[in-house]
Amino acid sequence: MIDRVVHKLGRRLSEVPVGFKWFAPGLFDGSYCFGGEESAGASFLRRDGSAWTTDKDGPIMNLLAAEITARTGKDPGEHYHALTAEFGTAFYTRIDAAATPEQKARLGRLSPEAVKAPNLAGEAIIAKLSRAPGNDAPIGGLKVVTRSGWFAARPSGTEAVYKIYAESFKDEQHLQAILADAQQIVGNA
Repeated sequence: MIDRVVHKLGRRLSEVPVGFKWFAPGLFDGSYCFGGEESAGASFLRRDGSAWTTDKDGPIMNLLAAEITARTGKDPGEHYHALTAEFGTAFYTRIDAAATPEQKARLGRLSPEAVKAPNLAGEAIIAKLSRAPGNDAPIGGLKVVTRSGWFAARPSGTEAVYKIYAESFKDEQHLQAILADAQQIVGNA
Protein backbone atom coordinates (compact mmCIF):
# COMPACT_ATOMS: atom_id res chain seq x y z
CA MET A 1 0.00 0.00 0.00
CA ILE A 2 2.79 2.41 0.90
CA ASP A 3 4.45 1.80 -2.48
CA ARG A 4 1.24 2.64 -4.32
CA VAL A 5 0.50 5.80 -2.33
CA VAL A 6 4.08 7.04 -2.67
CA HIS A 7 4.01 6.41 -6.42
CA LYS A 8 0.74 8.34 -6.84
CA LEU A 9 2.15 11.29 -4.88
CA GLY A 10 5.29 11.32 -7.01
CA ARG A 11 7.51 10.84 -3.97
CA ARG A 12 10.61 8.71 -3.54
CA LEU A 13 10.41 5.46 -1.59
CA SER A 14 13.58 4.01 -0.13
CA GLU A 15 13.28 0.33 0.77
CA VAL A 16 16.11 -0.78 3.05
CA PRO A 17 16.90 -4.01 4.95
CA VAL A 18 14.99 -5.03 8.07
CA GLY A 19 15.91 -3.02 11.13
CA PHE A 20 15.51 0.57 12.21
CA LYS A 21 19.26 1.15 12.01
CA TRP A 22 18.96 1.24 8.21
CA PHE A 23 16.78 4.34 8.05
CA ALA A 24 17.83 6.15 11.25
CA PRO A 25 20.61 8.05 9.40
CA GLY A 26 18.10 9.30 6.81
CA LEU A 27 15.80 10.54 9.57
CA PHE A 28 18.70 12.22 11.33
CA ASP A 29 19.92 14.09 8.24
CA GLY A 30 16.38 14.86 7.00
CA SER A 31 16.62 12.90 3.74
CA TYR A 32 13.82 10.58 4.95
CA CYS A 33 10.57 12.02 6.30
CA PHE A 34 9.24 8.71 7.67
CA GLY A 35 10.61 5.31 8.62
CA GLY A 36 8.50 2.33 9.60
CA GLU A 37 8.69 -1.41 9.95
CA GLU A 38 6.42 -4.41 10.29
CA SER A 39 6.57 -4.45 14.09
CA ALA A 40 4.71 -1.09 14.16
CA GLY A 41 7.81 0.83 15.19
CA ALA A 42 8.04 4.10 13.31
CA SER A 43 9.34 7.61 13.42
CA PHE A 44 9.13 10.70 11.26
CA LEU A 45 10.36 14.24 11.11
CA ARG A 46 9.01 17.09 13.20
CA ARG A 47 7.52 20.14 11.51
CA ASP A 48 10.89 21.90 11.73
CA GLY A 49 12.53 19.04 9.78
CA SER A 50 14.42 17.55 12.73
CA ALA A 51 14.02 13.91 13.71
CA TRP A 52 11.44 12.99 16.34
CA THR A 53 13.67 10.07 17.24
CA THR A 54 16.15 7.94 15.33
CA ASP A 55 14.94 4.79 17.05
CA LYS A 56 11.66 3.01 16.60
CA ASP A 57 8.85 4.52 18.59
CA GLY A 58 5.39 3.02 19.03
CA PRO A 59 3.67 5.93 20.83
CA ILE A 60 4.28 8.34 17.93
CA MET A 61 1.89 6.36 15.75
CA ASN A 62 -0.76 6.58 18.47
CA LEU A 63 -0.24 10.35 18.63
CA LEU A 64 -0.53 10.53 14.84
CA ALA A 65 -3.79 8.54 14.91
CA ALA A 66 -5.18 10.88 17.57
CA GLU A 67 -4.21 13.96 15.53
CA ILE A 68 -5.70 12.51 12.33
CA THR A 69 -8.96 11.87 14.19
CA ALA A 70 -8.99 15.33 15.81
CA ARG A 71 -8.24 17.23 12.60
CA THR A 72 -10.43 15.27 10.18
CA GLY A 73 -13.19 13.98 12.42
CA LYS A 74 -12.62 10.53 10.93
CA ASP A 75 -11.11 7.43 12.44
CA PRO A 76 -7.79 6.44 10.75
CA GLY A 77 -9.52 3.22 9.69
CA GLU A 78 -11.90 5.29 7.56
CA HIS A 79 -8.93 6.91 5.83
CA TYR A 80 -7.40 3.49 5.19
CA HIS A 81 -10.72 2.28 3.76
CA ALA A 82 -10.57 5.18 1.29
CA LEU A 83 -7.06 4.09 0.29
CA THR A 84 -8.23 0.52 -0.31
CA ALA A 85 -11.08 1.84 -2.43
CA GLU A 86 -8.54 3.66 -4.60
CA PHE A 87 -5.59 1.25 -4.61
CA GLY A 88 -7.09 -2.14 -3.72
CA THR A 89 -7.07 -4.17 -0.55
CA ALA A 90 -3.73 -5.53 0.58
CA PHE A 91 -3.73 -9.06 1.98
CA TYR A 92 -0.61 -9.52 4.10
CA THR A 93 0.84 -12.17 6.36
CA ARG A 94 4.05 -13.39 7.90
CA ILE A 95 4.70 -17.03 8.66
CA ASP A 96 7.60 -18.96 10.15
CA ALA A 97 8.85 -22.10 8.42
CA ALA A 98 11.14 -24.62 10.08
CA ALA A 99 14.75 -24.48 8.94
CA THR A 100 17.99 -26.16 9.93
CA PRO A 101 21.08 -24.02 10.56
CA GLU A 102 22.38 -25.09 7.14
CA GLN A 103 19.14 -24.06 5.41
CA LYS A 104 19.18 -20.71 7.21
CA ALA A 105 22.79 -20.08 6.16
CA ARG A 106 21.97 -20.96 2.54
CA LEU A 107 18.94 -18.65 2.54
CA GLY A 108 21.02 -15.79 3.92
CA ARG A 109 23.41 -16.16 0.96
CA LEU A 110 20.83 -16.63 -1.81
CA SER A 111 21.35 -14.68 -5.00
CA PRO A 112 18.54 -13.64 -7.35
CA GLU A 113 20.05 -15.96 -9.97
CA ALA A 114 19.26 -18.94 -7.72
CA VAL A 115 15.55 -18.39 -8.37
CA LYS A 116 14.73 -20.43 -11.46
CA ALA A 117 10.92 -20.12 -11.31
CA PRO A 118 9.54 -17.71 -13.95
CA ASN A 119 6.25 -17.19 -12.08
CA LEU A 120 4.92 -16.63 -8.58
CA ALA A 121 1.28 -17.53 -7.91
CA GLY A 122 0.50 -17.52 -11.63
CA GLU A 123 2.14 -14.17 -12.43
CA ALA A 124 5.44 -13.36 -14.10
CA ILE A 125 8.22 -12.48 -11.67
CA ILE A 126 9.34 -8.90 -12.34
CA ALA A 127 12.05 -8.61 -9.65
CA LYS A 128 14.28 -10.91 -7.61
CA LEU A 129 16.24 -9.09 -4.93
CA SER A 130 18.89 -9.99 -2.38
CA ARG A 131 19.93 -6.36 -1.89
CA ALA A 132 17.71 -3.49 -0.79
CA PRO A 133 16.85 -1.08 -3.61
CA GLY A 134 17.11 1.93 -1.29
CA ASN A 135 20.75 1.52 -0.28
CA ASP A 136 22.06 -1.64 -2.01
CA ALA A 137 22.69 -3.29 1.37
CA PRO A 138 22.19 -7.07 1.63
CA ILE A 139 18.73 -7.97 2.91
CA GLY A 140 19.94 -11.26 4.38
CA GLY A 141 17.48 -13.21 2.31
CA LEU A 142 15.43 -12.92 -0.83
CA LYS A 143 12.50 -10.85 -2.12
CA VAL A 144 10.49 -11.88 -5.19
CA VAL A 145 8.00 -9.46 -6.77
CA THR A 146 5.15 -9.69 -9.30
CA ARG A 147 2.72 -7.02 -10.48
CA SER A 148 0.18 -7.81 -7.76
CA GLY A 149 2.13 -9.53 -5.01
CA TRP A 150 5.46 -10.31 -3.43
CA PHE A 151 7.22 -12.36 -0.80
CA ALA A 152 10.40 -11.93 1.15
CA ALA A 153 12.15 -14.74 2.99
CA ARG A 154 14.93 -14.34 5.52
CA PRO A 155 16.38 -16.54 8.23
CA SER A 156 15.63 -15.83 11.87
CA GLY A 157 18.66 -14.78 13.85
CA THR A 158 17.44 -16.49 17.02
CA GLU A 159 15.14 -19.39 16.08
CA ALA A 160 15.30 -22.52 13.92
CA VAL A 161 13.00 -20.93 11.34
CA TYR A 162 12.97 -18.63 8.38
CA LYS A 163 10.36 -15.94 8.06
CA ILE A 164 8.23 -15.45 4.98
CA TYR A 165 6.55 -12.08 4.55
CA ALA A 166 3.95 -11.96 1.77
CA GLU A 167 1.43 -9.55 0.30
CA SER A 168 -1.23 -9.84 -2.39
CA PHE A 169 -3.33 -7.11 -3.97
CA LYS A 170 -5.78 -9.68 -5.33
CA ASP A 171 -7.31 -11.75 -2.53
CA GLU A 172 -6.66 -14.20 0.29
CA GLN A 173 -6.49 -17.15 -2.13
CA HIS A 174 -3.76 -15.41 -4.12
CA LEU A 175 -1.88 -14.69 -0.87
CA GLN A 176 -1.98 -18.39 0.02
CA ALA A 177 -0.69 -19.26 -3.47
CA ILE A 178 2.19 -16.80 -2.97
CA LEU A 179 3.06 -18.48 0.34
CA ALA A 180 2.97 -21.96 -1.19
CA ASP A 181 5.12 -20.92 -4.15
CA ALA A 182 7.49 -19.00 -1.85
CA GLN A 183 8.25 -22.09 0.19
CA GLN A 184 8.84 -24.08 -3.00
CA ILE A 185 11.06 -21.36 -4.51
CA VAL A 186 13.14 -21.06 -1.33
CA GLY A 187 13.37 -24.83 -1.04
CA ASN A 188 14.57 -25.20 -4.63
CA ALA A 189 17.04 -22.31 -4.60
